[in-house]
Formats: sequence, C-alpha cells, structure tokens
Amino acid sequence: MIKTTVTGAEAARDAIRRELQKLITDKFVTVGIHQEENGRDSPDITNASLGAIHEFGANVDHPGGTSYGYASKAAADRNEVRFLKSGTGYAELGVTGPHTINIPARPWLVPGVRSADQQYLDIIATGIENRTTIETILNQLGVVAQGAVQKYMVELKTPPNAPSTIRKKGSSNPLIDTGALRQSVTYTINGGKPQEGL
Repeated sequence: MIKTTVTGAEAARDAIRRELQKLITDKFVTVGIHQEENGRDSPDITNASLGAIHEFGANVDHPGGTSYGYASKAAADRNEVRFLKSGTGYAELGVTGPHTINIPARPWLVPGVRSADQQYLDIIATGIENRTTIETILNQLGVVAQGAVQKYMVELKTPPNAPSTIRKKGSSNPLIDTGALRQSVTYTINGGKPQEGL
C-alpha cells in the first residue's frame, strides 16, 4: 500500500478563498436600453418602449383614419394598394376604420445576452487566473454583452417584416431601420441590486 501526504493544501485552499473573496461585490452589470439612452427623434415612443415591443410583441389599437389607395398610375395598373399620406397618391380608395395591429415578438435582448455565455465564463476564468480586479472583469463582461446584443439585433431575421414594411424601410431586417435602437443598447455597472427593467 502506498501512502501519500499532501503538503500545503490548507495554504492553497486559503489562497483560493482569498481570491474568490475579492470577486464578491454588490455591483451588477446591466445591459439594455438605459434611461440616458432612451431618447428618439419621435415624440411618440422611447427607445425602451420600442425595444419592449420588439422583445415581447404588442397589440396596438389603431383609431383608423389612414388613407389607402394607388400611389401612382403604374401602381393602379398593377392593382397595388398601399397606405397613402393624406392628400397624396394617384387615387384614394378609402380610409381605414378602427382596427388592432398585431406586432409579433422578436426577442433580441435575452437571446442576445445569452449568445455570449461562453465568452462570459472565459472572461471570469481568465480574470481569476490573472487576479484581475472585479471592476475590470465587470467592464469586460459589459462590453462583450453589449456587442453580443447589438450583433444579435443585426442578424435577427424572424419573424420577418411585412412586405409593406420592407418596401417602406428599404430593408428586410426586422429590428434595423435608422440604427437608433441598436445604438441605444449600452451597459452600465451599478452598485446594489439593479432596478427591474426590460
């Protein structure tokens, strides 16, 4: 029978405990559309509201009153009906009545953050190994999470926009129009438990 004796186990355990203790903090990284990034050119909706609509979907009760018809003679020849700006177009066919618009959910935040799970683990493991400060680790996590969400937004394809929306935007990407929503995604490091958000 071979007998072995391990020396220095207690010292190693204490050293590991000290390094882990350095990582205990009341700080959190939050990723999403923070209040300071919430502005839009439109007074009707904020970036956070628009982000929530895309993440969860929405039903919008529209009062009606939108003109529709043929935008041009060529459109009339093709029987291509579309919404018209009031007083414009080749021929107005009518005005919409009250109706509900269903906007499908296009989750972007939660799956965007999750798309970088392995990178987060690698950052933490490397940080522990290199004795990196918790502030540096949190900043690295924030940068990676922000980039992952923005990348996910660009790559998201389903559910697709309606053909009329694609024509209006000139793009088939459901979450990208002007880029304002994507640019509003940031990260922050907060002390204490973060307030509930999207």
